[in-house]
Amino acid sequence: MRRISLPVHTLDAYSSTGVAITRFGRVEQPIEGFGVDVATFAARSRIGRHPAQLWQLLAVVSGEGWAAGPDGHAVPLVSGDAVLWEPGEEHASGSSTGMVAVLVQSPVPPVRQPDDSAPPVE
Repeated sequence: MRRISLPVHTLDAYSSTGVAITRFGRVEQPIEGFGVDVATFAARSRIGRHPAQLWQLLAVVSGEGWAAGPDGHAVPLVSGDAVLWEPGEEHASGSSTGMVAVLVQSPVPPVRQPDDSAPPVE
C-alpha cells in the first residue's frame, strides 16, 4: 500500500466561486475522457452556468445544495441525491450552506438511465 496525496485546486472557470476540486481518477484508455472528481462547495458557492462537455453526473455525498439545467430552475439537492446532464446541456450548481459532491464525467452515460415510469427528480 502507498499513501498518496491528491491535488486540490480551486475552480475559477465559468465565474465559479467557493468550489475546490480534488481529482480522484482519470482513465485515458479504454474510455478517453472518463474522470471522477470530488467537489467541495463552501457556503455561498457556485459553479457558473456552462455546457457539459461529456455526460456529467453530480452525486451529493454530504450537505445540501442545488443544481439547474437548461431552464435555469434551481432544484434543491441533499445527501443521496444525484443529477445527470447530457453532453452540451447548459447547467450550474451551488450551495448556500456547503456541500460535497462526486462528479463523474464520461463520453457514455455513467449511470443507467431511469425508465419513463420512474418519477422525475424534483
